[in-house]
Amino acid sequence: MKDAPPRELARGCVAAARNARGLVEDAELLSGAGRLARAYSLAGLAVEEVGKAGSLAILAAMPENLRARAPLGRMLDWHQLKLVAGHLTAALPFSAPALAPRFVTLPLRQVAEILDDAQAFAQDADRLKQRGLYVDVDRTGHVREPSEVTAADVRGQLGQARRAASGADALLDPGAPRWLANPAAETVEHSRAVVSAFGETGSARSPGAAADVLLNTATRLRG
Repeated sequence: MKDAPPRELARGCVAAARNARGLVEDAELLSGAGRLARAYSLAGLAVEEVGKAGSLAILAAMPENLRARAPLGRMLDWHQLKLVAGHLTAALPFSAPALAPRFVTLPLRQVAEILDDAQAFAQDADRLKQRGLYVDVDRTGHVREPSEVTAADVRGQLGQARRAASGADALLDPGAPRWLANPAAETVEHSRAVVSAFGETGSARSPGAAADVLLNTATRLRG
């Protein structure tokens, strides 16, 4: 991944955004068929996939020497980060050719409020996503089954997944691979801020730590 050319990372970004849209459609079909637990889990995965698309876009924008020290595993495999980033995309959609101009221009307090909501969403979504797929026993000894996912849970998660996928629509534009592989100066600066923000956060992988990475990114871009 560290040696992947920008055009391949751009292609992966577009593919992830497209897959997020497909996951939303599949979740809607399952919900309509009364398969609520699986619908919930797929909708959660759609939000994660939008977050992954954002990480791939940032990696495509990075100069090669910066990507060599970027925390690829945390950017692509950290579920809570992808959920928080997907939630942020639902509120602040991508736009071409810069990745997140509204993320930079909004008052920092407003960005922090959005990320507080995203943090709470990620915590609940990650827990219920697992419940939609597996039988588990909680700390009190109570057996948790996928059938416990409710219609209200699914409506909320599907709504968020639709907003996140729509927020990534700019990545599905035919011209997206070109501008992703040839990023604007602001996008390159954004990628530098992301790597610095990861360095400040340490090794924690909680929803709160994920929100901190994104808030620190916003703060650095204003510095």
